[in-house]
Amino acid sequence: MKIKGIVKYLLLFWGLMCFCVLPLKAEQKINLSPLFIQLSDAMSAVKENNSTQAKQDLVEIQQQFEAIEQHNSSAGKTVLLSLSEALDDTDIAHLNQLSIALLAFDKEQHPLDIAQQKQRFKKRIVPAFEHWQQVVTENKLSPDIEQLKQQYRLFNGIWTKNERLVRDVDMAYYGKIETALALLRVAIETEPLDYQRIESNTAKIAAQFDDFISGKKAEAVTTNYQLNDGINLLQEGLQAFEQQDNATAQEKLTTFIEIWPSIEGEVSTRNGSLYSKVESQVPVILAKGSEAKYQTELKQIITQLAEINPAAGYSALDAMLILLREGLEALLVVMALVSALRVANRPQGYKWVGGGVIAGLVLSLVAAFALQRLFPSSSLGTNREIIEGAVGIVAVLMILTIGAWLHSKSSLNAWQAYIKKHMNKALTTGSFISLFALSFLSVFREGAETILFYVGILPNISTESFALGVGIAVILLAILAVVILKSSVKLPVPTMFKILTWVLYILGFKILGVSVHALQLTAVLPTTIIDILPNIEWLGFYATLQTIIAQLVYIALILLLQRWLKRQNA
Repeated sequence: MKIKGIVKYLLLFWGLMCFCVLPLKAEQKINLSPLFIQLSDAMSAVKENNSTQAKQDLVEIQQQFEAIEQHNSSAGKTVLLSLSEALDDTDIAHLNQLSIALLAFDKEQHPLDIAQQKQRFKKRIVPAFEHWQQVVTENKLSPDIEQLKQQYRLFNGIWTKNERLVRDVDMAYYGKIETALALLRVAIETEPLDYQRIESNTAKIAAQFDDFISGKKAEAVTTNYQLNDGINLLQEGLQAFEQQDNATAQEKLTTFIEIWPSIEGEVSTRNGSLYSKVESQVPVILAKGSEAKYQTELKQIITQLAEINPAAGYSALDAMLILLREGLEALLVVMALVSALRVANRPQGYKWVGGGVIAGLVLSLVAAFALQRLFPSSSLGTNREIIEGAVGIVAVLMILTIGAWLHSKSSLNAWQAYIKKHMNKALTTGSFISLFALSFLSVFREGAETILFYVGILPNISTESFALGVGIAVILLAILAVVILKSSVKLPVPTMFKILTWVLYILGFKILGVSVHALQLTAVLPTTIIDILPNIEWLGFYATLQTIIAQLVYIALILLLQRWLKRQNA
């Protein structure tokens, strides 16, 4: 390959790396999110009468806070005093006081231009809401359910992108607006349509918007809730639905929606996609929870919330499943490439695949570090999802390229011609770079996410359990790799290439679906839900118009490639 071509590939990878791990330049800010997470853990320990663990959490908070350069500011001294009092008398009241002091310190260090925030709010959110109000009025006499659902999703998407404009100024208003929006979604999803409830919640939102803009003081809301409280409400709601006590179930889920703004931070800082799922699906479940499929979905949400519950510990099984879940797809892609090189008798390609794996692992560490240090924890899950989505789409394009090459060698005549042509010549550098690229993207796509998941569970798992879980996962993945290699040797070369081609294509279908879905969860792409279709997560199939279109285009490209390659071989 010419030097010019190599430089082109290097620039491509450098651009991808910058896109994935470097945030837009912004003013460096003090990130207090880890302290709030630690404080949440301390509160959970107090509720479980584990004062030793709570004091240990407080000592760590004190050490982290004193490491902040501005810790001796006016508000910082209040935090230090609250910490001292909490260490002397570790109870919920003193921990709440510490939380208030930390919030005051955060506001002191990051002063908001409230007038500017409200102007942005009026410019970005109010016009979309006024359009929603107009749609509600127009549909009063003859409601168009699909139009209402579509317009609600449009407005809610705009709100989600800009909700920080309210949350950063006044949590009380944010909580009230979030609750009214969720109940508005419930009214839209209720069968038959609850139009009176749609109007009343729209009016509530309008009143909250007006009061927020005018500067009227909102009534204080109780924030002394933990994620465990929310999980308990969902479990009680599920039990009531299963017993066909819909009134009690809806009451429990409504209470969950009301306290959600107080506990959502415990979810968004640990799992951004789950946070989005709870916000979008719980209102629908509240309206349709009498149906079995929505009860199943509620069970899944409860299970996922329990997995990240800071009040719960993690076991070796949790550590093992994280690595198996995240590493399996990457392993299958890499082993497909290694098997192809082995049956093609091209051992010189191993170092390119291996180099891609190592580069993917190294860059995963860099990306995880960059996300942890440079993004606030509240957006950590979101940025992780964006990276996974973008890198996944690039990986799918590489899968199409490698898959086409494998398929072109899957007939006996084509394989014999290939062997004759390359008997004394290695694969071109360009082909090897493609192998490097796909192995790199496959590992990098999953690697950073795996590291961040482990960062999230380390405070709540013993060293022995963590090491045991990771060790078992590595052994299982190694066994699978050996099985794949042994199987590839025993199969005829053309047959093996056919199998590898379709393994890559199926993985590409799943990766594309998961990637588009990740970009939808973070509002990078729009979401048009198709209610009549189910989600099949293990296949990467999500019932949205955008995901289905992307996967149909992917299938069409595969069919076109098959047809073109068939003509070439003929």
